[in-house]
Amino acid sequence: MKRSILYLALCLLLAASCNEPYDPIGPNKPSPVLLVTPLELAFDGAGGTLSSTISTNADNVTVESAPEWVASATVSEDMSSITVIVEPNKASLKPREGVIRMACSSGDNTVTQYLKLFQAGNGCKMAFAAFSGKQFPAGWTAEDPSKVAIGNGYLAISAEGNPGYLYTCPQAFNPSAQRYYFSVDMKMGGEGGAKLYVNDNPLQVVEIYLGYNPSANRGGIWVRNGETWLAMDDGVVGASACDNQYNEMHPLPEPEDRDDWWRVEVFTTETGLNQPVVQVSCLKTFNGELQTTGVNYSRKFNVVTASVSKVALWGRNFESQFRNYVLSYQE
Repeated sequence: MKRSILYLALCLLLAASCNEPYDPIGPNKPSPVLLVTPLELAFDGAGGTLSSTISTNADNVTVESAPEWVASATVSEDMSSITVIVEPNKASLKPREGVIRMACSSGDNTVTQYLKLFQAGNGCKMAFAAFSGKQFPAGWTAEDPSKVAIGNGYLAISAEGNPGYLYTCPQAFNPSAQRYYFSVDMKMGGEGGAKLYVNDNPLQVVEIYLGYNPSANRGGIWVRNGETWLAMDDGVVGASACDNQYNEMHPLPEPEDRDDWWRVEVFTTETGLNQPVVQVSCLKTFNGELQTTGVNYSRKFNVVTASVSKVALWGRNFESQFRNYVLSYQE
């Protein structure tokens, strides 16, 4: 009798289980994977449409948030790509940036990925390189290739004395006739920066480089136009006002309140194309988005009017690391 009851119960249990989908793992599904390539999309000021590929093991991928200037961000039905449509930038000549937050789930686990967006200023073209891949960006050449390398999400320049530098050939611009905005993110601790107006006239080249002392949480900036030193301001990054100050400056935040990166900006203003502003700001990542914590150095310089030019990244001593090269320029 007992055997009959046990047999009947087992049959009922098997019958019930046949109505459930077979899942050998149950809630302990494999961890979700969400890979997006590239992780950065750069648009001209006129806006447009660009896509990134997606690789995932999840059942669905969702777009959780996007900047308000994104017209649409759509994941394909087969989850193989995301297509982003961006509105024209009519707000400012300064570029804008933001992130699209994407997410997917598997079982009880969720993973988030951020797709970074960059857009040139109003009526401007965009030259951009994130240095986040494993190869050099197309069209860039190095004065000394042995001194340049691609790291894990950054470009590294190692040079002693006369530095090697990397510059972009395709994106020449005319600083004597049109306005522009340039920026690059540089890791604190190196001694490098940027060269503007790289052309056949060495007296037009403007060299900008930074230094940082972590023990004192203090930095310095040096600017030279051709053979003329415009600024040798050791320790003024984050200090008091300087000559021809353009924006309000703030002290360097404590290390725990910032990332180990700062942003170097050079841009023209309404007062004259031969008076670019050199600006330095610390960066902090909030919810996958890089934001400046406040301007730490801001000064307008008088420079020699330059002919058609390019921008170079360069290292002076030790290893200098760069990412997010942005050049927004009028044609």
